[in-house]
Amino acid sequence: MAARGEHNSGGGRAGMAALVLLLLMGLMWGLQAAMLKLAARSGLGDLTVLIYALLLLSVAFLAISALRGELYRPRAGVIWFLLVTAVIGYVIPLLAALYAASELSAGLLAIIGSMAPVVAVTVALFFRVERVSPRRLAAVVLGVVSIAIILLPEADLPGYGMLIWMLAALVVPLCYGAESVYIARFWPAGLSPLQVVTGETVMAALLVAPVFLWQGTALPAGAATGDAVIAIAVFALAGVIESLIYFHLIRVTGAVFVNFATFVSLFAGIGWGIVLFGESHAAMIWLAVLVLAGALYLAVREGPGSHA
Repeated sequence: MAARGEHNSGGGRAGMAALVLLLLMGLMWGLQAAMLKLAARSGLGDLTVLIYALLLLSVAFLAISALRGELYRPRAGVIWFLLVTAVIGYVIPLLAALYAASELSAGLLAIIGSMAPVVAVTVALFFRVERVSPRRLAAVVLGVVSIAIILLPEADLPGYGMLIWMLAALVVPLCYGAESVYIARFWPAGLSPLQVVTGETVMAALLVAPVFLWQGTALPAGAATGDAVIAIAVFALAGVIESLIYFHLIRVTGAVFVNFATFVSLFAGIGWGIVLFGESHAAMIWLAVLVLAGALYLAVREGPGSHA
């Protein structure tokens, strides 16, 4: 990989192209949150939505890998890596998101999901993957404050309000934050980013398919023309686009720049929720957004792997 100075020497056009791709990736992340909401309220079971999304993603990534000549047969050590990443990168967080999406707004899902970089910093500090710096500690503190602003009012309501669904949604950033640290620590030698994401997606589909078939869940009649299938298809398409952009930007700009897409996805998710579902948010939620934006800025300011 070229040095950072070489990345920046491409001039204004390269920088503008990278910025446009970053904005597009953030929009795709926010759109995925909205599509999960749309699929969850369509009447399809969570497991049905999950398996169809995984199958579409698997076919797409396998086709791209075949075209690029990057298909491979994983060895034993790689299989374990793919198993772990499939569980914490796809199966658990998507099921949790689908469960929460039945009750929470798409905007709130995006807000909670955007806490993943703060979680990643917390996990990295806890396991001593990175040095403790005042900036990183401040990011963790602000992240906790933003969570408290969202959760505590619900805990005071009769029956705990929406607390159970918000806690379920928190599983998403917890999984993604832990996954990013695990991947950085145990990336299999010799595998490209496309090979890793393809293997992870296919492994997730293989894990979910037996459970899906055992339950005997079927696609309801008429669903093929309904909002559910459209939402699943858009979710998968957005997933392919954002994954390809993500790995491209990692190659040409480095890891720090990519993390700023979290800012875009935060507000994109809120925007998609307003446009598609007519959502609105209370003042406390907007306060949490501002606090979280500060936490995200501090979390990505030094970038993953920084030892400042």
